[in-house]
Amino acid sequence: MQYTPSVTILYAGIFGLLLLVLSLNIFREYIHIVINSAARNDDLWKRAERAQHSFVEFVPICLFLMFLIEVHGAPGTVLHALGMLLLVARVLHAYGAGKDGAANILRLIGTQTTYLALMISSLAAIYYGVMPILYSKIG
Repeated sequence: MQYTPSVTILYAGIFGLLLLVLSLNIFREYIHIVINSAARNDDLWKRAERAQHSFVEFVPICLFLMFLIEVHGAPGTVLHALGMLLLVARVLHAYGAGKDGAANILRLIGTQTTYLALMISSLAAIYYGVMPILYSKIG
């Protein structure tokens, strides 16, 4: 029987929708600039772009790592914990990036939590990559 990853695909769909929201936010701010060209305050637009760029930097590799460890047998609870950790991190970061011009606490927590999710996913991938080698050397 072939294993079908069911946890990672759930989070991939959720993150796809979140990316859509971030992209629409950029579009909304751009339209606001075009309509109110006299004002030319593009600070919100730049912050919306930075939030989306940060999302695109980290989420694909985290999802890919989650997919790999899911295929290699990671427990569903671990995968859901990683997915929820990353989701909360990216929502906090996006919300924090849209507030003040300066980095605020939500953005900082979102960034650090994203790093944590990336680190845990990477270490889990290394674990699942090294274990077969160790077992073959022992056995």
